[in-house]
Amino acid sequence: MEQPNYKMPFNPKSVMSSNGVLQTCDMGESIAQNIMLLITTKKGENRYDENYGNEVWNTEFDNGISPSVWESIFIKSLRRQILDYEQRLVNPEVEAHISIVEHTYETRNLTEIKKKVRVTIRAKLEATGENFNFATELFLSPMSID
Repeated sequence: MEQPNYKMPFNPKSVMSSNGVLQTCDMGESIAQNIMLLITTKKGENRYDENYGNEVWNTEFDNGISPSVWESIFIKSLRRQILDYEQRLVNPEVEAHISIVEHTYETRNLTEIKKKVRVTIRAKLEATGENFNFATELFLSPMSID
């Protein structure tokens, strides 16, 4: 019997009001939710498993790391995390590309520059061999120039 895929985040109020029934989602959404946790969790942050999470966040305030080195650390760590913690996927191919985004606020005479990373993952579902694709974008650091 296949295990249900529970929707995250858990809403304690809905559990209490629906006689203890948790919301579920399809496998693709469940995998995507877990991948987002793997991406955004700093390695060592999970108190129950110190190996869970992406190593790249340990370099978060290191200005000496070039974008290509950051991308390499991120890709290697996320791929390892998927292999260890998302066993519903096989042969994951992870890509990460940093870009600079600039936005000018005319009313405040302020220009904001942020680093953004685009993450894509291609893999196969272990159960069926179907293709699985995931993509997201994250802002890494705000910087303002007056």
